[in-house]
Amino acid sequence: MLLLASCSGSKGSEAGNDSSAHQSIEEIFQKVCSADEALELARNSDAVVFETQGCTSGKNVWDTFYEAVNSKSPASVLCAHYYVLDKEHVSEELYEEEKDQYPKLFFYLLSYDGKEFSVKTRESTVEALDSQDTFPYLRHFTGEAPSTARFDSYDLYVLTEHPTVTWEEIEAGLISSQAGAGYKHCTVYRDYLGWK
Repeated sequence: MLLLASCSGSKGSEAGNDSSAHQSIEEIFQKVCSADEALELARNSDAVVFETQGCTSGKNVWDTFYEAVNSKSPASVLCAHYYVLDKEHVSEELYEEEKDQYPKLFFYLLSYDGKEFSVKTRESTVEALDSQDTFPYLRHFTGEAPSTARFDSYDLYVLTEHPTVTWEEIEAGLISSQAGAGYKHCTVYRDYLGWK
């Protein structure tokens, strides 16, 4: 069983610390709190934070993690993915139906043991894990965005089971109507460049 702490009052209980950056990434991963509280906690720690436009803080933390992975050294990183419902880009009906469920923040605790990756995910407001999985590969994909996108290019890191799968193949599997056509994967890092 995974026991989780609460965010409420966490800043007061850290009076002896400079900031929540002194907490371990496991402690932060286990906090149960609102999406906005979790976002603030992630921003003030060694977490990599992703919002609508992509990576908004912690890129240097990600780069350090990726360097360790490339040298086959064990490493861990905490990623925080924050989602809002954009009224301008969804139908009015969908917005009214879903607005009370946002914002949301999902923590991804990613570990590498020198051979394989393990990832645990959970929503900040829920004690239970959403998922826990392992993957042998971390693939890095960059490319130009479609002309309909609100940005020019993307920079993604994706856990996969296949060493040669492309982002285009993963995307095709996501939209395929054929059962089993997709590739098992987990996007852990996303950055979008050249916002329009």
